[in-house]
Amino acid sequence: MKNFLLMIQFFTRIPIAKEFVLEKEDFAKGICYFPLVGLIVGFINGCTYYVTSLVLEGIAPIVLTMLVNTLVTGALHLDGIADTCDAIFSARKKQKMLEIMKDSRIGTNGVLALFFILALKIAFLDLFSEDTIIAIIILSPVIGRTVMGVVVFRCKYARNKEGLGGLFIGKTTVLQTLLCLSLGTVACAALLGFIGIYTLIASILVGVMLRIYFCRILDGLTGDLLGAINEIVELAVLFVTLLLLAL
Repeated sequence: MKNFLLMIQFFTRIPIAKEFVLEKEDFAKGICYFPLVGLIVGFINGCTYYVTSLVLEGIAPIVLTMLVNTLVTGALHLDGIADTCDAIFSARKKQKMLEIMKDSRIGTNGVLALFFILALKIAFLDLFSEDTIIAIIILSPVIGRTVMGVVVFRCKYARNKEGLGGLFIGKTTVLQTLLCLSLGTVACAALLGFIGIYTLIASILVGVMLRIYFCRILDGLTGDLLGAINEIVELAVLFVTLLLLAL
């Protein structure tokens, strides 16, 4: 329970009125709860959409859902993709890219990344029917965090000095990774049946390809890169599910 609450504290802005005696190993142990954290975020998002859709039409409920998601997560992963795009598209060498990711200022590439990731999420969500949109709103953060839990397994940390991402990257066991994947699979099956499972498989492939790409140019992952993977995977979830529903 301590590790589960720790993950909620770390990845969301949900107030947990409890202090813990922590060891560094507690963060890696909490990886198996990543899908549950995603489920909590997704449930809040789904409730937001349902309530706002009762009184508003068009894309307004979707935009408000994105706003609430940003508030609940503290824009943690959005910050990651902005920093990642500023670094990757700078076309600099590895060390300079890592320095750019540490810079608190946001550049043109980061702004464009935020705009397009949010715009595409809103556009894709607007294509779902009322029968499936709440399920996919809930499922998207679940899969995103499940994939994060998978890609950190036996991965190298890109920085010489350990940061927040280093608490997770390369620190997980086979059992913790399998538990994370199992919880994510159960959530996918419960919400969308076989379509949910197929979407999870496709999303893991996307996450693995991103890991390979980032490791090739930066010799490992960082916390910002994990945030970027989460955001891109969440977008992939929407796209893949739309394709599967259309078949």
